[in-house]
Amino acid sequence: MAGSVWLCRGVLTYGDYVDDDYGADTGQINTTSRSASLMPSAGDQGYRMGQDATADLILLTLRVRGHRLFVSGLVNALYQPRETVLAVAIDTDNNPRTGGGRWGQLDVSSGGWDRIAFFTNGDPKTNTISGSMPLPPGRVWRVQAATAIASSGQVMNVAFRGPGEQASAKGVGTSSDSGAWFEDKQAAALGRGDISEFGTVVRGSDLTHHRTRAAPNPAGLHERVYRSAYTVPPAEGVNVAGVPGRGNGGGQVSLGFEQTFQYLGRYQPYGIYIPRKPGPHGMQMLFHGSSSGMSGLVNQPGMEQRFGEDLNRVLVVPEARGQNGWGSDISERDLLDVMSDIQAHYPIDSQRVFSGGYSQGGYITYRMAELYPDRFAGAVDWVGFTGDEGNGSPSPAHYTAGAIGNVIDYVANLRSVPTVMLYSGADELVHVWTANAMDQAFDATDDVFTFYLHPAAEHLTFAALDDWTKEAAYTRDLKLVSNPPRVTYRTETYLDDPGLGIVHDRAYWVSAIRGRQTGQVAENVDLQTLACGGSTPVLKRSSGSGSDPVPWTSDVQSVAQTTPIARALRLQGSLGNVASLHIDTRRACLAGQAFSYSITTDGTSTVSLSDGRTFTLSGSDLHTGAVPGR
Repeated sequence: MAGSVWLCRGVLTYGDYVDDDYGADTGQINTTSRSASLMPSAGDQGYRMGQDATADLILLTLRVRGHRLFVSGLVNALYQPRETVLAVAIDTDNNPRTGGGRWGQLDVSSGGWDRIAFFTNGDPKTNTISGSMPLPPGRVWRVQAATAIASSGQVMNVAFRGPGEQASAKGVGTSSDSGAWFEDKQAAALGRGDISEFGTVVRGSDLTHHRTRAAPNPAGLHERVYRSAYTVPPAEGVNVAGVPGRGNGGGQVSLGFEQTFQYLGRYQPYGIYIPRKPGPHGMQMLFHGSSSGMSGLVNQPGMEQRFGEDLNRVLVVPEARGQNGWGSDISERDLLDVMSDIQAHYPIDSQRVFSGGYSQGGYITYRMAELYPDRFAGAVDWVGFTGDEGNGSPSPAHYTAGAIGNVIDYVANLRSVPTVMLYSGADELVHVWTANAMDQAFDATDDVFTFYLHPAAEHLTFAALDDWTKEAAYTRDLKLVSNPPRVTYRTETYLDDPGLGIVHDRAYWVSAIRGRQTGQVAENVDLQTLACGGSTPVLKRSSGSGSDPVPWTSDVQSVAQTTPIARALRLQGSLGNVASLHIDTRRACLAGQAFSYSITTDGTSTVSLSDGRTFTLSGSDLHTGAVPGR
């Protein structure tokens, strides 16, 4: 948890917030070059050209060796050895009434300290600043620390702020002290020039006796940081303009939403809301929109109540490597790694994991649930871009923004992922014809869904009203379908990024899907096993209307009843542009069993089974036959 302190075998570590280095609140609003329109900063100070993020503290460690206290600070970026100052002040008697004052040439002061050291020995290869100072006297100390731009003494980041730092801006900031980067308290203190409130109490014996103590993990809204195995060249810091990705708008005139990656290094933050109820918790992903970031949606009291407390879900907003990562390539890698980090550190019920997001995040909601349907119990989209402005338009412009993949093309993948969608009739960004095109795409499938159209609403209506009631109710009782008898999955290799470990070639009990043609040519799998029995849903269509939070009409496809599947040792379906695939025979209830098949292909396909058997369907035809048992 960002802002936390922990001990590991006598090494005290403080983990700071990331991308929170905006310095003092000087009374101006959203003045830093790094802040997007929906991600204002509380601090107003920036860096000189070529120094961005060099005073953004990531980790601070303290350890005792002999009669000296060794200090090391990891920063987000470091280009020159002495461009950043790391200052550590220690109150050796833990008494705020004695000592204190200005921190040398730095533009801050605090009470109580009587020892201070300044470290400028930076290593640009490791982004660390390190050194040592005489071991402080006394048994109990209060330690403070800050990082500053060396040339000016301007403090940009303060350590030991605790996990309760705030990011109080909800969209565009309404006051100078309202930010979206978990630095509100820091900015206010730096604006006053006094950082006395930030510090941690250290017992010297904890360091010398090599004690271990875990960090706290409180409920509520926080920032969490994980270490990624991947970087974006030049592999450190922040690129305000963004490193361009593949999503270039489809060759149309730029509208400013093309794919870029701004947060480049290994240490990546994300927003998290932890409910007060005990676990296991569900997990609700809330993918952010363009010009927004990790505190979008999750810092709204209505969202925290409806999806967090009422449904006992951990709410998660990945930073996704920038305001316009669009959920593919390294942005997608971030989403997957954030989900893994949450599931590794919190008691998450894997049967209650949900995709969800707003605008660009709505596009990502579809994309993630379509390409990883076996990970999500359901999906919630708010005004999601469909992947192409031309969808549903009588004169299509085919502007794709930063999208890699038109999510309308993969809607059938959501056969087992019930989806609720909220769109606006007066939306100035995600136009209503694209919303209607998405509705029509769902209409053409056997998916379970509810499509809400709010004729008078615009793009930010739902975020502004902070209601979320009907969509939370829709997902309340949904659980992951782990092993459906029928798998429908469409994929294309151009969606992949193998260098980042991203290959979309599997769903449920089907995997290793390989096409005869690759690139932007789809591989289509639609297979059903009868060997497990189960049931087939009988769907019904309906419509409705209502007024919450603003008037709406709905288009609904739901399950009216189910029809039992007569159990038989049989595999049936169709394959399109599939050279080969793999079937988990245990999950398909075919392990070691002789079974018959009836499969239509458009070319030769080889099917390998997890129990070692293989059969080939030669040519384009309806293939019937039998596979011997083992």
